[in-house]
Amino acid sequence: MDDDAPLSNLKNVNIKSSAVDDNMTLAALAQAKPKADTNGKSTGGKPKAGKGKGKAKGAAKKKEERQSSSSDSSSSSSSDSSDEGDQGDNKKAKAKATKNQRMALLKRERDGDEDADEEDKKDNLVKKRDRTPKQQVVADLLCRWWYALPDWPPEDQEFYKQKLEERKLRQVTIQEWEWVPEEDERGLKKVYQLSQFRGVFRNSSGEMIDLRPQETCPCFQNFMKKDLPELYDLLVKAYEGQLKDLANSKYNEERFRKELETSLNKTRSKSYEAKKIAGPKRSRTA
Repeated sequence: MDDDAPLSNLKNVNIKSSAVDDNMTLAALAQAKPKADTNGKSTGGKPKAGKGKGKAKGAAKKKEERQSSSSDSSSSSSSDSSDEGDQGDNKKAKAKATKNQRMALLKRERDGDEDADEEDKKDNLVKKRDRTPKQQVVADLLCRWWYALPDWPPEDQEFYKQKLEERKLRQVTIQEWEWVPEEDERGLKKVYQLSQFRGVFRNSSGEMIDLRPQETCPCFQNFMKKDLPELYDLLVKAYEGQLKDLANSKYNEERFRKELETSLNKTRSKSYEAKKIAGPKRSRTA
């Protein structure tokens, strides 16, 4: 302590009155023992050691609290991010499951449709072994009837003109449809023929009128009305006409030609047998 020390440092100095006089220097006063407080701690000019330790402990405690709070916030943020990640994974899993469910549903529907189609095919399919000899001949004839029978429907326009007049109708062309009256002087109403279906007409109200001869239609129902020997004769004629037409092909039809020749020979043999069987029956019925 020198003479320049501040007087505040001397405030708490406990100096016995006997040891101090008015002429005592400031240096001597500084060497005097400081006053002790009730807790036994000195109260000198320097900061108390206990308070410094307390401040250090407080700073360390605050630092620990900041570290713990930061660790808590980081852990909470990491937990939040992990929760968000889990939620994102759950959403992806749900979306994937939903997509898989939709795909499975579509597959079941597709398989169901295919099964239904197969069932329909099975229901509508007539196996060869389940056909009678007459049904088999008719099936073979329906594949090539145009080689054995006249064209159907007929191409003769006079045939349709007569049928139209019987129904009080007359045919007009599409080009003149808008310019001719609905009825002429004879009371015949106008109709036009469908270009894609010969013998089929439509009137002004859109009604379809089919004038094709149904009794000569080459269909299963009409063919089944014929006798078996007649059907065999028609089938033989159809095979012969098909072989003749096959010669005009520009492709190599040797394999198909042999198949047709084999079928023709078998049909001729069956036709001969059918006529032998039908001969006595016809004589008895006559």
